[in-house]
Amino acid sequence: MMICRRRRLNLLLAATLVVALSLNVLFIADLVTNHQVHPLLYGVGIRTPEVPTEPRFLSIQVLSSKDQVTVTVQDKQVYANNGKQRGIHVVVLNQITGVVMATRVFDTYLAGTDEMMVVFLNSISEQRILCFAILDEGTFSLKDNGRNGLKALGSRLSASLSWRDMWAFVAVKGGEALAEDVGKSVSLETWGLAVHLKVSVAVKSPNDPALMCEWPDTPTNHKRRMFCANYEGYGGLCNCATPLKFDMQAPRLPGSSKDFNIPVAVMASNRPHYLFRMLRSLLSAHGSNNSLVTVFIDGFFREPAEVANLFGINSVQHDPMSEKNGRISQHYRRSLSKMFDMHPNAPYILIIEEDLDVSLDLFSYFSQTVHLLDKDSSLYCISAWNDQGYTHSCNDPALLYRVETMPGLGWILKRDLFKKELEPIWPGPDKLWDWDMWMRTDEVRKGRECIIPDVSRTYHFGSSGLNMNPYFQEVYFSKHVLNTVPDVMLNDVESLQSEPYELVIHRLLRDAVLLDHSKVPCDDHFIPNTKNKIYVMYIEMQSERDFDHWMKVATCFKIWDLDARGFHKGLWRLWLKGNQVLVVGHPYSPYSSKYKPSDVKPLHLATPKST
Repeated sequence: MMICRRRRLNLLLAATLVVALSLNVLFIADLVTNHQVHPLLYGVGIRTPEVPTEPRFLSIQVLSSKDQVTVTVQDKQVYANNGKQRGIHVVVLNQITGVVMATRVFDTYLAGTDEMMVVFLNSISEQRILCFAILDEGTFSLKDNGRNGLKALGSRLSASLSWRDMWAFVAVKGGEALAEDVGKSVSLETWGLAVHLKVSVAVKSPNDPALMCEWPDTPTNHKRRMFCANYEGYGGLCNCATPLKFDMQAPRLPGSSKDFNIPVAVMASNRPHYLFRMLRSLLSAHGSNNSLVTVFIDGFFREPAEVANLFGINSVQHDPMSEKNGRISQHYRRSLSKMFDMHPNAPYILIIEEDLDVSLDLFSYFSQTVHLLDKDSSLYCISAWNDQGYTHSCNDPALLYRVETMPGLGWILKRDLFKKELEPIWPGPDKLWDWDMWMRTDEVRKGRECIIPDVSRTYHFGSSGLNMNPYFQEVYFSKHVLNTVPDVMLNDVESLQSEPYELVIHRLLRDAVLLDHSKVPCDDHFIPNTKNKIYVMYIEMQSERDFDHWMKVATCFKIWDLDARGFHKGLWRLWLKGNQVLVVGHPYSPYSSKYKPSDVKPLHLATPKST
């Protein structure tokens, strides 16, 4: 009788153990399937009991070919790109589960992209599994910096990769190279044979000391653990020793006990690392209020929404409409409409993109200027960006201009303008137009102007996007200046209204010293080596849209020269060599007839030679 009872008890215990093990297996499988990994599986800050088990392995396959890149884990394809993005594809896998934690494509056919790849690789946590594969071509601009970055991971072949070689590589960050192969191209007209790389990787234990981060048990670090358990490439955010701060506590606006009270719409897509950098910058600005910030995501992407949640910021996602520039345009229309609906009593909103850094005084700048939109009906917007604000062409953070173009890149939009004018005629999904170029058209702008600072309050850092690449970023955006002076009190803000501003311009022209028109603007000695002087030059400009000679001047001065921006009644203002320079178009500008000496011939410039 006793033996029967013991047998029944043993059977019950065995059944209970089987059920428990089954539930645990299902739990882990569900987490992996849904790409959500509980911190217990990562050991980030929490230790789990050590259970002796047989070593497990992850079976990884990587394909590199002319038309396709794929990564397969445990016979399940976790990444695929079918000829859409040329270059080196990088897939970061969790070393315990094989879950994809980050993917990037670096078009190393383009200059500068290899340096971006190295920055990304440096941001990856130790022990992660890195999978590399070339699609189509990935070596034309793969310079020493990029090749050395791959060599540091253990690559033997990256140094000798050449035109249209196919290449696959698997390595452990901070560990060893696991597998690598190349398919060599035999001529300039052909591609190398496809590379099929297979490797088995021993699974790390969740209790491996190398994986443990002993962060204090706080609500902030709980969010950090959950985020870092699922996403990679955020550098210091997940650093065990010195984790990056993300619960920003910015000071109030200068001279005030309040925060900035205008709702902020952050325009985002699926560039979560850009969004992380941007939000950290935005919430560091004095007077920031995250309760008034909403991130609008074009598409249902989980990672950017998690980035917003990390900062305690609301996010709104919607289905994409249209394609290319039309898709971006529809994203703006729906987001702006939604933002005004969410804040029915807000007379304005601030619009800012996910690929911008902001100055500490961004909100102070707008707080000092936004009232002008109500006082002056000739104003269109207040912008934080100066298209001509390069390191050598701006100088005074307290100085403001009026311009006939709409700069964007951090700007205030008035409710009445959007609801009564823009929203009813916003281009439909069938129009593949740039929304900002549309807003700059004469028919929409209606002669109104925007206020801009001499020194920008935003900085464009994004080097990838529909209309952006590393070369374009380097040439036209990287040398822009972001104001670093905190709590700037702007000069004579009321003089930016239409009539007072004319008095400012006339005073400047009366005091300006005429530049030597026998010299060429491309000559380094065209602007004298003085400081704090005001100079004026006259260029040929026959009509309102005759910008040919201005474009050549802009090229000489090494500022924005793709189209004409930043002008007011045919006059441009900028700083060169520490001096204010006024460029006046003749005979179009009304200022030229009053101030140009009769014996001075306006500059008629030939197309400058490329250097």
